[in-house]
Formats: sequence, structure tokens, C-alpha cells
Amino acid sequence: MTAIPTRLLTVRTAGISIRFKIFGIAISLLGLIVLVVYVFTNRLQQVNEEVSALAEYVIPITDEVAAVNVHALEQELHFERVQKLYEIEPLDLDSIAKEFAAFEERDELVDAGITEAIALSKTALEAAKLLRNHEEWSHIEPLLKDIEIQHQQFHDHAVDIFMLLEAGDMVTARRLEEQLIDEASHLNENIHHVFQELEAFTISSVQASQRHQQTVQQLSLTVAAAATLFGLIYATIVTMELVRPVRSLARGMAAVRAGDLDVEFDITSRDEVGQLAQAFNSIVSELRLKAQLEETFGKYVDPRIVRNLLAESEDAQLIGDRRIMTVFFSDVMGLAAILSTLAPDNQIRGINDYLSLMSAPISSHSGVIDKFIDTVVMGFWGPPFAPAEAYARLACEAALAQADRLAELQQQIAAIAPAAAVSSLSLQVGLATGPLVVGNMGSHAAKSYTVMGDTVNTASRLQGIGKQYGVAIVIDEATQQQVAPVMATRELDLVQVVGKAEPVRIYELLGPRDSLSAAKQAALAAFAQGIAAYRQQDWATARQHFEQYLAIQSSDRPAQLYLERITTFVTNPPPAEWQGIWQLTQK
Repeated sequence: MTAIPTRLLTVRTAGISIRFKIFGIAISLLGLIVLVVYVFTNRLQQVNEEVSALAEYVIPITDEVAAVNVHALEQELHFERVQKLYEIEPLDLDSIAKEFAAFEERDELVDAGITEAIALSKTALEAAKLLRNHEEWSHIEPLLKDIEIQHQQFHDHAVDIFMLLEAGDMVTARRLEEQLIDEASHLNENIHHVFQELEAFTISSVQASQRHQQTVQQLSLTVAAAATLFGLIYATIVTMELVRPVRSLARGMAAVRAGDLDVEFDITSRDEVGQLAQAFNSIVSELRLKAQLEETFGKYVDPRIVRNLLAESEDAQLIGDRRIMTVFFSDVMGLAAILSTLAPDNQIRGINDYLSLMSAPISSHSGVIDKFIDTVVMGFWGPPFAPAEAYARLACEAALAQADRLAELQQQIAAIAPAAAVSSLSLQVGLATGPLVVGNMGSHAAKSYTVMGDTVNTASRLQGIGKQYGVAIVIDEATQQQVAPVMATRELDLVQVVGKAEPVRIYELLGPRDSLSAAKQAALAAFAQGIAAYRQQDWATARQHFEQYLAIQSSDRPAQLYLERITTFVTNPPPAEWQGIWQLTQK
């Protein structure tokens, strides 16, 4: 997220209250007649009423309305997520329940904020001593009550739509959704209208304060003409200290009204003006948060990333972090060639169906979808979306879930490409675990929460290696070590991949450990013994074990591949220092 630059304005006054300043001026002006004292005090009391009304009621109510606005937008977002979840088959009831709970939680926050704002407006109405303030609060209170009623209607209709979606009545739900959109629009407009009313009230109060201050200044100058030089200087200094911060506040409010949210006051006083400036900063901060939220939704897809970024400070969002994470690459070989033969509309339909189907296991297993590259899906598991000890296991479970969906994908593609050989489609997945830099990367205009490091390249290479060995899911040694207690794997080879100096020990992911039959376990033991003999250049023993494996798994490509190598090595033995590393020439 881009950090918003802040333009600082200064509110600097003495660290005493306005009442004591007024009293000091009155003492310093010698020979002040009773009438002047009365008018002087009366005018400044009106200033105090204006400033107190702003500090005690206008700013807190504006804060509450700002919070209501943010929570209402969040509630609308959770409503949209529940709708989208009902469009995805099969239904993810846990996710729907979580989003509905978040929807209700935001509803309670909105209700609490509106209730607090109404209570404050009633208190302000009762405490109003100026006729103008009384009229303004009498106007604002009904607007807040209208927002309360409209929000309740929005909530009730949204719940009705949820019930229709649960019942499968999509037609009625869509009809009510159009009405709900209008209600949400009216609700947001009314909230914005209240903002405008409060802003106008604030500006008019400041302007009234300025008028009263100008009157005080004129009286001060009149009295100073007959007072001592000390009284004249003292009165002028105190008056200017009162006027300057109020005018500064007026300029800041005018800037916010014009849409400039970069304004923030540097407060160096603790008096009423300082309190008003602090409240002003709070309002601008809420408005800035809303702007950041809207900006973030335009850049990020995964809502967990949005919540994480908004919870952090702006500086934290710009700092990368190095963690041990798991990276995931998958592709369906042959899909791109089939799609390229279709009409453009069927190409779009096919790629969208494919990406929706094959990306869902990543999200449902707490992974983050990083990007789509043609038909390649890239994802990763990292903080704070899953516990560190579960990264590799969750990634393996997602890969197995993708493999289970291959048949469904073939049916979808067959529907738009009947003549295509969909049975030839094969899934290729590569998983690697290692150190990565994770953070918010990109240009000032668009950013992506992504990872960077050599582990990404390793995972990409493993995804391509699977095709050469005829297996679907290939993982590196770091991943295998983490999932060994729960996942069954088969060591495939020790290879030198393109672009890496160090050899990589690769494994095939077979499935949950408790899902293997006794026969399969025996076959895997024979395969492991064959690799051990192969690396010791005991070709006869290695051949025997691999043939034993093929007797159980007749079409196994890795075993066939080793037999082909052994045939070559019998006639052309490798060097004596050979360590069993196989040099790959393809990515």
C-alpha cells in the first residue's frame, strides 16, 4: 500500500485554557468599564460555546459517523463475499458461516456507532445555549435516526437474501439484490449527507468564533488606547494567539472539504484549540483509512492480505520479511494447446473454468494465490495466513486436491472442445520449501503481496521435472522432511537442475501415509533398494529391484527410466567418483 504523504500545519498556543487568557486580558486593561467587561466576557463565552460544542459533540459525532461509514462498507463487502461463496460449487459452508458472522459483527458495530451518535446529538441538543446550535442539532438528530432505520432495512433484506440463497432460490435473491443495492446506495448517500452537515456546522462554528474573536480584538484595541503600554502589548499577543490557530483550523477544514486528506496538525498546545486540532486529526485519519481501504481493494484479491495490510502500520507494509515458506507451481499439460484451437469466447470460458477449479484448493488450504501465468498457477504458504509448521503439509494437501479435480476439469473442457483429446491432460505440480522474502512489491500504481527467492525457481523447475519422470507431484527434500510423518513419498532421483549449482533430491508425493496398501509399501521398498544399488553402481541388483517394482506397477515411468539408464551404464559405466547425480538439460 502506498504511504500517504502528510502536510503538517501547526497549532501552537500557550499551555493554558482560553478562560485564563481572557481573565489575563481583562486584568491587563486598566480602567475597563463594566459595560466593556460584560460585552468582552459575553463574546468570549460565545467563542467558548462554539469551541466546546465542536470538541465535545461535533468531533465525537463525526468520529462515530466516520466509523459507521467504514463498518457499513465492510458489511457490504462481507455481504458480497457470502454471495460469491454461494456461487461456488461445492458450497464452502465454513467460509459462508465465517463471512456471515463477520457480516453480523459489522452490523453490531454500525448499530452501536449510530446509537452513540444519536445519544451525543440528544445531549448536544439539551446542552445547546446558542440558538444556531440548537437549530443545527435539531436538524442533525432526525438524519441520524433515518440512517439507523435505513441500515436496519439493509440488514433485514440482506438476511432475507442469505436465506433465499441457502434455499437455492437464486431468481428471487437476485431480484431482492437489486433493491438492496439501491438501499445501500441511499444509506451511503445519507451518511455522506450527515458528513456534509457536520462539516458545514464545524465551519460555521469556526467562522462564528472568528467573528467573536474579531469583536474581542476591536474591544481590546479600544481599551488599549487608554491603557498602559504593557496592557497593549499583552492584549495583542494573547489575541493573536487565539486567532492564529483557529484560522489554521479553518484552512485545514477547507482543505479536507476540497478532498485534500494530506493535512494534519502538529499540536503543541493542550488548551481547547489543541483539543479541537487533535479531534480534527482523528477525523482526517478516519477518512484517510477509508481512502486506503478503497485503494487496497483495487490492488489485492485475497481478503486476508487486505486485512493484514490494514492492521499493520504504513512503514511495516513497505518492509520485506525473510521467512521459511513453501512455494507451489502447477500446470495441466496439453490444456493450452486445446484452448488455442477454440473460438475466443470458449477460450475465455475454458481458462476461467480451469483457473477457478484449480486455484480453489490453494485458497481452501490457507495458501495465497500469487499469480497466473498462462495455465500455470503459482501460490505460496507463509505468515500470517497459516502456522509455520503446517506450510508444507497444507501445500501437499492442496496438490493432492488438485489431482482429484483433474477428472472434473477434463469434463469441463470436453463440454467446450468435444473433439479434443482431454484424456491426455496431465497435472504437473512442483513444491519447494526454503527461505523467501515476502512483502508488498510493485510500482506506486499497483502492488502485489508476493514472494521472491531461489525457492521460487526451484519449485518452478520441479513442476517441469514431473513431466520427464512421468509423475504428477514432485517435491524437494525440505518439503519431504516436513511432511514425512503424515505423507507417503517416493524418492525419485538426485538431479542437477538447469540454473542451479547444487544437486536437488526430488520426491514424488503419493498421498496420505495411512492410505497406502501393504502391496504398495512393499513395492516402494523395492524401488528404494533399487535406487540404493544404482548409486553404488551395483547394476544387477538395481535392475532386479526395479523389475520387481514393475511387476507390481507395470507402467511406472521412473522405474522404466532407471532400467534404461542401467542398460546404458552397463556398456558405458560412469566415473568411479560418480555420486548418482543425474544432469537435467530441460527446465
